[in-house]
This record gives sequence, C-alpha cells and structure tokens, in this order.
Amino acid sequence: MSDEVSPRVPSGDQLRRRDLRVVVTGACILGLTSVLYELSGVSPSTGAFFRCLYALIPLGILVLVQRRRSSRSSISAPWIVKSLLAGAFLGIDLVLWHESIHSIGAGLSTVILNLQVLFVAILGYVVLRQRIGRELVASLPLLFVGVALVAGTSTTLTGSNPAVGVSFAVIAAGAYAVYIFLMGLATRAAGRTALPMFVSTGATALTAGAYGLVSGTLDLTPSLVAQGWLVLLALVSQVIGWLLVASASQRLPASAVAASLVLQSASALLFGAVMLAQTPTLVQLAGAGMILAGVVVATRIPAKKSSTTVVGKRMETSV
Repeated sequence: MSDEVSPRVPSGDQLRRRDLRVVVTGACILGLTSVLYELSGVSPSTGAFFRCLYALIPLGILVLVQRRRSSRSSISAPWIVKSLLAGAFLGIDLVLWHESIHSIGAGLSTVILNLQVLFVAILGYVVLRQRIGRELVASLPLLFVGVALVAGTSTTLTGSNPAVGVSFAVIAAGAYAVYIFLMGLATRAAGRTALPMFVSTGATALTAGAYGLVSGTLDLTPSLVAQGWLVLLALVSQVIGWLLVASASQRLPASAVAASLVLQSASALLFGAVMLAQTPTLVQLAGAGMILAGVVVATRIPAKKSSTTVVGKRMETSV
C-alpha cells in the first residue's frame, strides 16, 4: 500500500492571516513617516514632493525586475487610471493634513484623519458591496479613543480659523480613504504591486509639487541634511511601508487594511520616543494599547460554524 499526498495549499484563513501580518508590518513601518518628516524640517509640500520623487528610483528598479519575470503586458491595463487617481488623492491628503495641523494642532488632526476607517468601509460597501462586519463596528470605539489618547486630547486649536482646519482634516481623511481603496483595486487589476505604486507615487509627486508651486511653499533646493532625511523617508515610507501594504491589499477587504493602518499612530509614538526622545505618557501608552486591541478586533477572522474544511488540499490513496 502506498499513499500519495499532494503538496499542502494554504487555506483561505491562513492566507488572510499572512496578509494581515504583512499589512500590520507595513503600518508599523509607516509610523516612521511623521518622525522622519519632522527631522527633515521642510514644508509639507516639499516633504511630500521629494519623498515621492526619490521613491520613484527604487520603485522603477522593482518595476523592471517584475517585468522581466512576467510576460504579461500591462501598458494599457485598466489599473492605470485607478493608480493615477489614487496618487492624486494621496497628494491631497498629505497637503491638507499638514495644513490642518497648523489650524487645529497635530493631535486633533490625527484623530480626525483616522475617520478614513469609516470612509473606506463605506466605499467598500457602496462600490463593491463588501459587508461591514461586526468586528469592524466593535473595533471603532477602541480605535478612535486610542488614537485620541495617543494624539493628546488636550491639544488646543492654534489657528485663527479652526473650522477651516477641521474641514481640511475631514477632507484629508476622505482623500486618504479613496487612496487606500483605489490602490487595492489597482493592485488587484494589475496582478502586481510595484508598477501601480510607481504610477501612483508619480501622481502624488505631481499633485504635491503643483500645490507647492501655486502656494509658494515648495522649496526645490532643501539643504543636504534635509535631503538626507527625505531620501530615508522615501525608502522607509513610500517604498518599503506602502509596498508591504499594497502587496497584501490585493486580497484583503479594504476595511481590514484601513483598520490596520491606524497602527501608524501607535508606532509613531514608539519611534518618537526612540529617535526624538519624546517620552510617552501613561495615557498615551494606554491609548497605544487600545489601538492594538482595536486592530486585533477589527481583523479577527470569524469562527466558522460548520466543520473545518481544507481548501485546495486533496489526498489520493492507491493500493
């Protein structure tokens, strides 16, 4: 008697857990964004423009590598428009969020920005009919209270027109949600990650650069020290962080990706403590714990009522 067992194929739940780990890792890496931007000391439009401009070089190399490995033509693929729009919306998000910080402070603007979780869930339901799960609904109090505690609820309104600052932050949250949603669609349509990221990053650079030129806030000759931080920001955030998120978002619901990205607030707290000597308070640490708990709840895979089945696995026995 001989038994022949075909290679084990991961189940759907196992693949989702793996993708969630990738997204969470990417979100934690993205927590470095605010720290590296602060170290660069440049304006919002300058930071957004150069971080994307420098990222195009390694992304372009990855595009060439992926293209050699695949014979699939993608010049006229339907994902191009989605990637361009996604990049434009990310540029709007980056500029408006930093502008809102000047009016309402970093704490409140960060809290409002995380409305993207709700906006992404609504987009998924309206466009793709993705069900808004009970897990996501149950996680929202933990996520929003946690972000509020990390950001600092005592932050005062510093600008002359707080209503404008709040409006900017809400629009930035909506633009961020559209970016997350469209990049998921683009990477699924393209069947790869680097090329849609390259296109969207170029669109973000153009959007931020255009705003900077019109507003007079774009500095085309930042100092060498500032450029060093911007190069690091490009590699860490725009390349490594977003590539990890985009690679897994091909298969995950947009709402799960959005909820995981809230971890940026908690990881930024850790990186700020290590790199900027910004010691977090007990309240902020409690908020970080609530964010972590909220992400766990939001991305929890519901237990199946039926008996466990193995997807893609087949055993054949011959005598």
